Amino acid sequence: MTKKKAIILIIAAAALVGIGVAVYNFVLNGSKNVGINAAITNEDSKNAKVDTKDQKVLVVYFSETGNTQALAKTISDQVGGDFRRIETVKAYPSGQELYDYTKNERDNDERPELKNLGVNPEDYDVIFVGYPMWWYTLPMPMYTFFDTYDFSGKTIVPFNTHHGSGDGGTYETIKGFEPAATVLEGLPIEGNDMDKDQTGVVVNWLEQIGFSQK
Repeated sequence: MTKKKAIILIIAAAALVGIGVAVYNFVLNGSKNVGINAAITNEDSKNAKVDTKDQKVLVVYFSETGNTQALAKTISDQVGGDFRRIETVKAYPSGQELYDYTKNERDNDERPELKNLGVNPEDYDVIFVGYPMWWYTLPMPMYTFFDTYDFSGKTIVPFNTHHGSGDGGTYETIKGFEPAATVLEGLPIEGNDMDKDQTGVVVNWLEQIGFSQK
């Protein structure tokens, strides 16, 4: 390789890294985040507005900026059951620090320890699982979650918020984690849209996957 080509490759690599940093910084600082609502972190035994066929339902979610929590709450208001937030024992930093921290966590394939949910997800028939997209994939706490519980014979319904990446192939990843579970079609929603009511979108999606209004 000539010196000129080597310099061009180095410049190109640096540009790609710069673009990646810029995109992630936009997600952290330029996107709309509704914020975590501490008043609705966990809820128990809500009545469903849709037909859940007498199945025991759990809506569980991981959220740091509140967008996924807002989507999870909208879903929970329709499907009822129990509502739980997945939280790590060690709190995440905020702002720019979150960029380096989560990249390192992903690069090292870490499994952060989770707080006790207060319920056993394996006790439910249908588990709605929500998360934001971090580094084009599931946040590492979700890897811990799926490592911890066995959902064989259960129905998993994924949903996520994102900033342009859709589900990023994570629904297929979940199918790989839980080959003995039934994984239904998921719902990805742009995070910047979570400052608006998404009830209509959620209701239409639920009907498509078999949960019609009562």
